[in-house]
Amino acid sequence: MTAEDPQPLAELDPPRLAPERTAFFLDFDGTLADFNEDPSAVFLPERERRSLGQLAEATGGAVAIISGRAIADIDRMLAPLKVPVAGVHGLERRNASGKTVHADVPEAPLAAARTRLQPFARLHPGLLVEEKPGSVALHFRSRPELEPQCLEVARSITDADEGLHVLHGKMVIEFKAGHATKADAVAAFLEEEPFRGRKPFFAGDDSTDEDVFVRMLEMKGISVKVGPGLTAAAYRAGGIDAFRDWLASLARQLNHTERSTAARA
Repeated sequence: MTAEDPQPLAELDPPRLAPERTAFFLDFDGTLADFNEDPSAVFLPERERRSLGQLAEATGGAVAIISGRAIADIDRMLAPLKVPVAGVHGLERRNASGKTVHADVPEAPLAAARTRLQPFARLHPGLLVEEKPGSVALHFRSRPELEPQCLEVARSITDADEGLHVLHGKMVIEFKAGHATKADAVAAFLEEEPFRGRKPFFAGDDSTDEDVFVRMLEMKGISVKVGPGLTAAAYRAGGIDAFRDWLASLARQLNHTERSTAARA
């Protein structure tokens, strides 16, 4: 990450995002959808679903969600729209042809983590343990004052088993088995159609997105940090509403441009 503040998103020139040359990769929670104390209660507003559909149409399908959520969870919230998805921070990925790949992960470390986390959460009402394919997460959004205790439990779990990778997100600590990352997922998409040969664009809001921001620098792609915080991203949106407004405007513009081009052909 860098202390140098990114450029305002408003300074990103839309012509740099030509639909036939750009691959769009978007985080979900905090970027497209608002957070909720209960992750299962999160929903995608209709305008954002429409924006994703317009982007997918304009780019020939070069739009993917890169999320910490499971693919099945993303599909549920995007329905009836269906796009390529990388879930659980890169541990699972479904490409544009519909093929899904799951990383091989050891189950024993996850079982041990669940054994520690579940009784801890029962002792502290408001904490939530979420199980995903290849990971387990401890949410403390409704009990932010318990963050020090949650961090202490996390340290005790990782001290006992080095087979887990800990991700510290916004009001969540996630224990992930396996080495795949969001950045790896983006790189894999870019090796496949319809993403191959395009300039990547990625937007995310959390520290768990920083590995992608760094990879964007290496790929000479375009990166947007949604909200405050130190970041390696090149641009910053002031918050989720500002980013969603910008994305909706861009999607309409690109969709109109693509339709006009097709009509002239």
